[in-house]
Amino acid sequence: MQVHRDIMDGRYVHKSLPFGTNGHPVAWVSPHARIEDGASIDAPCFIDEGTVVKAGARIGPYSVVGRQCHIEEHAVVDRAIIWANSRISQDATVRQSILGRQTHIGRSAAIDSGVILGDKSVVTDYSKL
Repeated sequence: MQVHRDIMDGRYVHKSLPFGTNGHPVAWVSPHARIEDGASIDAPCFIDEGTVVKAGARIGPYSVVGRQCHIEEHAVVDRAIIWANSRISQDATVRQSILGRQTHIGRSAAIDSGVILGDKSVVTDYSKL
């Protein structure tokens, strides 16, 4: 697992976990999450318990991934909020969006800038929103 430490760009200052200690951002990953070798986690971010991040996946800065989520191989979550029990399939991309609980994003789908999906939404394979 790679953890990159970025500067908060002055947007948010917090002296304690999960988003910073002594002015340095951190990637807060639950001890009950599984991050496979080869996954990339960029600080600051939050990954809750029971979440699985597969090899080759990337969790970008300013992202929040809720409980029991599954981020498949080579998926990208960047500056997004993924609520609990959601699945981001292989090669899918979610950027600057909010996904409700139990949302499923299909293989190679692209969700970009400002999309908000409600609970139990399904985006089929190769879709672009």
